[in-house]
Amino acid sequence: MMTMTCMECVEKLQPFLDRELSNGERVEVERHLAVCGHCADSFRFEAGILHVVGRCGRTTFASEEFKARIRVVVQTAIADPK
Repeated sequence: MMTMTCMECVEKLQPFLDRELSNGERVEVERHLAVCGHCADSFRFEAGILHVVGRCGRTTFASEEFKARIRVVVQTAIADPK
């Protein structure tokens, strides 16, 4: 069995949090997080953000103007990733 690198683990954190990984990939990420403090810290940070965003989304609604501004920022970032 190949050991997952930190770069591979970090790349899979969002799909892991979104429950989009296969069982095998999920187990690999869990094993890596169990032995790598740096990646475990990254996981806790990302999970915390997801939790806060999820809580905010239940009670706060963005105006259409704000959503449009966010779309422009995201589309600009995608078009010019620097």
